[in-house]
Order: sequence, then C-alpha cells, then structure tokens
Amino acid sequence: INAGAIMCTSLIKNKWDMADRFDYVFNTWRSLCAYKNVSFNNAVYLSERQTADRNFALAYFMRENRAFPEGIDLTETLEFYFQCCSIESCTHNLAIAAATLANAGVNPITGEKLFSERTVQHCLALMLSCGMYDFSGEFAFRIGLPAKSGVSGALFIVIPNLMGISIWSPRLDKHGNSVRGVEFCERLIEKYSFHHFDSLTRETDKKNPRIKKYEARVNQIVNLIY
Repeated sequence: INAGAIMCTSLIKNKWDMADRFDYVFNTWRSLCAYKNVSFNNAVYLSERQTADRNFALAYFMRENRAFPEGIDLTETLEFYFQCCSIESCTHNLAIAAATLANAGVNPITGEKLFSERTVQHCLALMLSCGMYDFSGEFAFRIGLPAKSGVSGALFIVIPNLMGISIWSPRLDKHGNSVRGVEFCERLIEKYSFHHFDSLTRETDKKNPRIKKYEARVNQIVNLIY
C-alpha cells in the first residue's frame, strides 16, 4: 500500500542525489523489461503531485512515529515516490519483468542476472501476501500465486520456475484491482495446477499437473486472455 511504498522509496539509495536515484529505479525497470520501451509519463507525475494529500498525511504520520531513517527529507522522498509512480511501459514488457522474477532474477530475454535468488524470494513472498491491496488475503487463498496489481488496470502474475504473465484491463473492482485480471487468474487456476498448494489435493488429478509442451500450453493461456 502507499505507506509501504513511500517507506521503500525513502530507503532506495538515500545517500544519492535525486536525479541519480530516479535513474537507478528507471534503469532497473529498463533491465527488467529487456530494454524495451520504458518511459516517464509527465502527465501522471503532475496528477500524482496535485492529488497527494493522502500520501502527505501518511508520510507525516510515519515521520511523527519516527519510522523513516534519520535525516530523510520528507518532501524529496514524496517527489521521488511520485516520479517512480509515473514510469510507464506496456503489458508485453511487464510480462518480461514477471518472467524475470519467475526465473529467479535472470531476465529470460537478455540472460542478465538482475537480482539474487534471495531477493526474488523475498519479493515473491511480499507479492503473495500483499500484492493485491485489501484483496490480497483472499487472492492468496483462492489463487495461490504471487501477483501485483496497479490502479492503471495492470496485473502481473509470477508462476515460479515457469513463466510470468501480464494483463491489462482498466475496469477496477472496489479493491482497485482489474476485474478481468482477477477473473483470468480464477480461470487459470481452475484449469491448471498452479495454486501454491495444488499438489496437496486431489484437485490436481482434474487439472493438468505440469506443462509437457511449454509452447502449446502458453498459447492456450494466451487464448484465455482474449
């Protein structure tokens, strides 16, 4: 949620100047997306700044409780957060980013190792437990896969050691998640044994327990999206 995102932003290379910090995050996203089209949306940035009352309130509340590292500039941290929220790409590139996490931090397109296995493990654990806003607990219960949604209507799912999936459908539910994105995940789990605990149940016998022909199965999944 926003409070956690603001806190994380305050920790990223916080001894560097603002320009270098943003370049670090931006270039990380470029690496995740195999150096495909990643850009900065200035209109989104300006909108974030103009509607930032709740984020300022959260940040001041955290500062009152001494949550931030010592010496953190609150305004600068929020500016950096708004900039990070304004990085823009597409579903194809986001699927590559998800596949990088599925591949233990190695980008499957470029072969570049971006994160350690332990970092990916921690990231996926957080995605599983809190990646879908207030729906996260139910999503983990029903779907059982690490996922992250955004208010743009984007949603990406990681199936460890197998693939990353990205979906974009802008109609949101009351939790701020893509309606069709969540429905796709439900249909995916109905058909394939991808739930974290499917191996413990007899439901596995009713599904395809493993992918024998990778490309054929991926095509089937893509058809589900459309």
